[in-house]
Amino acid sequence: MSEKHRNFIGFILYWGLILLLCWIGVRYVLLWLMPFIIALAVAYLMEPTVCYLREKFRLRRGFVSSVLSFILLALLIAVITVLCLNLLQQSVRLFKALPQYLAELPGYFTVLQERLEHFCASCPKSIQSWLEQAISYGSGQLTAWVARVSADCVGAAAEALKDIPTIFLFSATTVLAIFFTAARYPSIVAFLRRQLPPQKLRQAGGVKDNLLSTLSKWFKAQCILLAVTFSELLVGLLLIRQPYALLLAAVIAVIDALPVFGTGTVLLPWAAVCLLLQQTPKAIALGALYAVITLVRSFLEPKIMAAQVNLPPLAALLAMYVGFCSFGVAGMILFPIALLFLKQLRDAGYLNLWK
Repeated sequence: MSEKHRNFIGFILYWGLILLLCWIGVRYVLLWLMPFIIALAVAYLMEPTVCYLREKFRLRRGFVSSVLSFILLALLIAVITVLCLNLLQQSVRLFKALPQYLAELPGYFTVLQERLEHFCASCPKSIQSWLEQAISYGSGQLTAWVARVSADCVGAAAEALKDIPTIFLFSATTVLAIFFTAARYPSIVAFLRRQLPPQKLRQAGGVKDNLLSTLSKWFKAQCILLAVTFSELLVGLLLIRQPYALLLAAVIAVIDALPVFGTGTVLLPWAAVCLLLQQTPKAIALGALYAVITLVRSFLEPKIMAAQVNLPPLAALLAMYVGFCSFGVAGMILFPIALLFLKQLRDAGYLNLWK
């Protein structure tokens, strides 16, 4: 075997090992350390306030950090509780009314099928048979899809109930880690710094700055877009007097935040069904709401994303696809962020992965 072949095999094995270690780190180690990473991030954000209050009132660090942690967690719990109670209230109302909606569903399907058959009768005879077959096939597929979605919802609810102890353990560990980390933040940071030589420490500082910059820009942009979309949906659904407006606005906004999906995934089929059921004003209102959201997003997104380092569209698409194949929807979100982070490190001179 020539030297060139040995070098090539060594290169492949080296980067294969690196990718394997990265996958293990993201898949397992990062999940295990997540409560402590969250605690370290919260303590980092609280540190300027802790130092200010210590200097201002001459108080002990443990007391100040404990009080601030308690206030922060209390506010967070209060906000989450208010939102969850509202969503839970509307969810309970929806589930109570669900049997009535399910009982009315065959009638809606009958009306919809009659409209489609009437539409087929007015079409040229050359395509009538094809349309009738398509309607029959679509009706069967829709029935099977409804049954499958119902079974999946029941299974997801059962899995969520089984995960309650794990979620409680994660939350309790995170809360305790925040208290302990905030109380001894300087000593923890000093310990972590002592583990690296001076040159690596300077590089780690630059990596940390780039990572925080990447995450903050992405998170800020996503929060702004999500808040704007949620507000538009809530106002629009309230104006058309749609029941469960808060719950529907939250669900559609979350779907819009997912890669590939958008508000049109829900609003356009909803408007089409309303149109076929002769609910023309509601269909027009939903179409107008989708148009407004799309126009506002197309105007705001370039301005909000302008602060970020631009990624080539093909590279972003590749990162989303590889992320989806590796970790599902979460990977579609995390891999473009990781690619953006690597690009910032490369631009800053810390990495030289590509020319």
